[in-house]
Amino acid sequence: MAANQERTRTLAETYYIPISPHDAGGPINILAGAHAMASVPNHYRVETHRAKLNAYDEFIDHPLDIRGDKIYLSDRPGLGVELDKDYMRAHIVEGYGG
Repeated sequence: MAANQERTRTLAETYYIPISPHDAGGPINILAGAHAMASVPNHYRVETHRAKLNAYDEFIDHPLDIRGDKIYLSDRPGLGVELDKDYMRAHIVEGYGG
């Protein structure tokens, strides 16, 4: 976490203000944010632009563990998922991969 972000989080925690980091970048960023926020006492939610996070499952090797409105972290190493490289190769957008 950058120094400014850490100071902001600490100040918010001091005054019991919940924080909700925003992510619009896919399953890896969602899980990275969820892992980081698991250690933040005043964490409220990881916001995202998708209404249904299971739409990300086609991009990764294990489905996200979504129950109700909560995401549960995996006990697998790292973030608990890997990008599905075969899927990604099969869906390259012209000009953005090779």
